[in-house]
Amino acid sequence: MSHRSIAVAFTVSLILTPAIARADGLAGSPASMVNQHEIAVQEAYSFLRTSGDVRELASMGALVPVFDNENLTLKKVSYAFARPEVSDFLERFAKSYRAVTGSRLVVTSLTRPANGQPRNAHKLSVHPAGMAVDLRIPADSAGRAFIERSLLAMERAGALDVTRERSPAHYHIAVFAGPYATYAAREDSAAVVVERTRVAAERAAAASLRAAAHHTPSENDAPLPGAMLGLLALLGVTAPLIFRGSTRIAG
Repeated sequence: MSHRSIAVAFTVSLILTPAIARADGLAGSPASMVNQHEIAVQEAYSFLRTSGDVRELASMGALVPVFDNENLTLKKVSYAFARPEVSDFLERFAKSYRAVTGSRLVVTSLTRPANGQPRNAHKLSVHPAGMAVDLRIPADSAGRAFIERSLLAMERAGALDVTRERSPAHYHIAVFAGPYATYAAREDSAAVVVERTRVAAERAAAASLRAAAHHTPSENDAPLPGAMLGLLALLGVTAPLIFRGSTRIAG
């Protein structure tokens, strides 16, 4: 699928995302931290205390490795492991981010055992459960706007919880396995529809060009049908970039 198709599919998925009351926005709240922790407990996640615990859970397959790739880069990540749903989120989101911005998504933290938490970490942090990821805040406003709009849409859908933190500055994201899987499936369906529409539009445009090459214009020729113009216009759809935010709680 082309970069443009990925961007269009992501736009469609955001438009179709329903809003729910659970979202706290980029500022976060004590209630959001409680909610993240309660979900980790409901999922029966282990809260890891040491680096040995991280290695043991990884050897069991409950944590999966996260690597640098063409869309994603890790910076000063002590333990490059995460729950499978976090890994899936990163793969998808990094691909969309690069398709729209041309840059790689930067991860600054994943799983952190309790004895590796920073001093300002919240006591209910879910980093020790492997279900959280921290992202660097881009220097450019377009990158920040895309990340914030996209993450807030997923938060409203109940797929994750996002907070923009200040010390150090980053986005803290807790991914919720079941709801995120549902969200990702809906996104995949939207991507299929967009790709089929793109292919159909390209074929129709090519057919029109071939017909025009063998046709002599006359006064009775009709303009390009509105439906064709609409299909071609769809190929240029991009996501609006509108959100910014601030925060106060460390994850």
